[in-house]
Parts: sequence; structure tokens; C-alpha cells
Amino acid sequence: MLYAASGTFGATGILYTLDPATGAVLTTVGPLHDAANNLYGLTGLKYDPFTGILYGVTSGQSPTNPSYLAIVDPATALVTPIGPNGVVLTDIAIDPTTEVMYGISGFNQKFYIVNTATGLATQTGSTGIGFANGGGFAADMTGALFGVSNFSFYSFNKTSGAATLLGPTNLQNLVKAADFSPSNVFYGLEGGGGVIDNKHLRWLDTCDVTTGNCTRVGQINANDLDALAFIPQ
Repeated sequence: MLYAASGTFGATGILYTLDPATGAVLTTVGPLHDAANNLYGLTGLKYDPFTGILYGVTSGQSPTNPSYLAIVDPATALVTPIGPNGVVLTDIAIDPTTEVMYGISGFNQKFYIVNTATGLATQTGSTGIGFANGGGFAADMTGALFGVSNFSFYSFNKTSGAATLLGPTNLQNLVKAADFSPSNVFYGLEGGGGVIDNKHLRWLDTCDVTTGNCTRVGQINANDLDALAFIPQ
């Protein structure tokens, strides 16, 4: 199942399921909320295959607990905050072979490992490409890291964080979020950028991890989306 969540510009976040074949919204799970009904916006969303936990990273403008690591219930959209990241992350990736969570930022070129028990992001290297603009980021089934900044597709070294250019995305917009499907296909959430990010349309794309070229699957009929994650069924 493919999940997407909103959270740009302090918008009240909503959790959705999407059709990976068309990009259409299948279900609206509901507003992202905690046990006290405080509202959240997400900028990152990833599933941990070791524990079965769906993790989320709140945006720097989240109505509640900005720049936090949290657990998200995919059935109810209930958010359980874990702790502050200490930095603003644009997306996260979980290595399915080691369970290590990595993060990149939209404010600097630092490369982070995120402590899933506390939420704290610790710098372990540098991407060398400046801040992640758009910043979709994900790990494939072997644990290799890939992501998008501006209109370029990169691989990332897990030790140093160094980014290697693979090619242009050939898209018209930034890629806000990304994840690999259970069949190891890179999916990106295209759309947004600039001061009216939340007014941009969103599309679901697939990208070739050897060339960086991305192809639109279809337009997503939901607003303010900024996070993407597959949960195997």
C-alpha cells in the first residue's frame, strides 16, 4: 500500500493512500493528530520492515511538535511523537538491511543518521551538493540510497553522505518525497517549490535509478503533499 501525507507551509496534515498505477487517491485515512487531537504536518514518511512501524518526520512548520520524529498509525492517522530531530529534515530513508535511518535537510548539505528511540539527527557526513531542494530520499531493497535535489537524481554514500550525480530527472517540478515500492521501483512525489509550494499540483512519478530520468504516472488529486511511503501488503 502506498501512503502519502501533507504538511507544507504549516498546513494541517492529512494521511492518504494512493494508487501506485495512477496516482489517484484511494482513501483519505484522516487528519494527522495525536492522542490530544493536536494536528501535525509531515515532510517525511517511511516504513521500518524490522518493527512494522511507520515513522514520520514533522515539518519545520508543523502545527504541533515541528521537526520531530514520530510514529504514524496507518489505519487511523494517529501520531505518537518520539522526540525532536534538532534539525529540519526534508526526508528520511530506512536501510532495510540494517534498520539505520538516514536524513537530509532542505537547509544545509549535512548528512544525518536519525536515532529512532529519541528522534535526534546526528551529522555523519556531507552530501557536497548544498541543501536538498525538494529532497525526495529513499533506500532500495539492498540498502542503497537515492534521492533528488533540484532537478538532478543522485546516489548517496551511506558512510560519508557524498552524493553522486546519476542524471537529470527531466521533470518540470521538484521531487518532494520518495520511496521504493516492494518491487524495488523508485517512486517520487513531484510538485512544489518556491514561495507558493502549497499551491503547486502534485504528481506521482517513477524514476530510473541508473539514468535519473523520471516519468509521470499520474496527477494526485490532493493538496500540500510532502511525504511518501510504501507498506508491503
